[in-house]
Formats: sequence, C-alpha cells, structure tokens
Amino acid sequence: KGDVDLLEETYLKIISSKTASLFAAATKVGAIVSDKENKEKDALEFYGKNLGLTFQIADDALDYNAELKFFGKKIGKDFFEGKITLPVILLLQKINNLEKEKIISFFKKENRLDSDLSYILSLIKKYNIINECYKKAEHFINLASNSLSIFPISNERKVLENLTTFSLERSF
Repeated sequence: KGDVDLLEETYLKIISSKTASLFAAATKVGAIVSDKENKEKDALEFYGKNLGLTFQIADDALDYNAELKFFGKKIGKDFFEGKITLPVILLLQKINNLEKEKIISFFKKENRLDSDLSYILSLIKKYNIINECYKKAEHFINLASNSLSIFPISNERKVLENLTTFSLERSF
C-alpha cells in the first residue's frame, strides 16, 4: 500500500501468496480427496495457481478500466485505498518524469481525489495499460489451460477450461 517503487516481480509474489494460493488449494483439494495420482494433484494445483494469478490481474485491471463504467463496477477502489497494483506499476514504467512525479504525489497523500483518479485514468488510456495487463494475464491463463492437457476430455475438464476464459472476459 502506497509503495510506488513496487516491482512487478514483487506484485506477482504478493498475489501469488494471496489469491493464487487460495485458487491452487481449492483446485488441488478435489484431487486429494478423490485420491488421484501426484501428477494430477500437481497439475490441478498449477492450474489453480495460474488461474488465480489471471483472476487477480484481471481484477486489478478492471479497477482502472474506465471503459467498463457502464457495467456498474465502481472503478478506482484500489487507487483510493492507496494500493499499487499492476496497472499503476506498468504505467509508472511508461510515463515521463513529470507524469511520474504527479502520480507519486497522489499515492503519498492521505486522501486521493476524483480528479487524481481522472488524471491516472487518462494516462492509462493514453499508454494502453489495460491491454498490457490483459496480455500479461493471458500468459498465466495459457499456463493454466496447458496444465489440463494431462486429463481426458470430459465435462469436468470443460468446466475448468471455461473458467480460464471467464477469468479474462469478465467485466465485474
């Protein structure tokens, strides 16, 4: 929170320890309870971890996606809480020094304003940051999908495959 020097690698470690770990445990537990082989347990754990990473990256991108205002998701929640997430990390990598100083000043303030968010949203659109977030999420969703290849085609596998698509395409 408020750490504008947060590296993308650190961000990924944080969401891996939180959201991705929860998803990994949730997907692996079924294999454990049904006494599956270790390779199946590992595949489902890997699937869940990468699904969780995708889900969190997409969620963080949605928080800055002004294009989705009409879906009813209140944008800017992370910003107003002072959380540095992937959209801000990627934005800080692309902008000029004047823009960077202004954004850093927003996160150093106790309370951020609607006008501060509007400024960040304009830069996010200018530098196509939302698209870049989704490209990074696609990497993890491809890893998740590929891990399912050890399982025979079935309704259950199809449900898991559909979850990968849903995690990128959702708008809430």
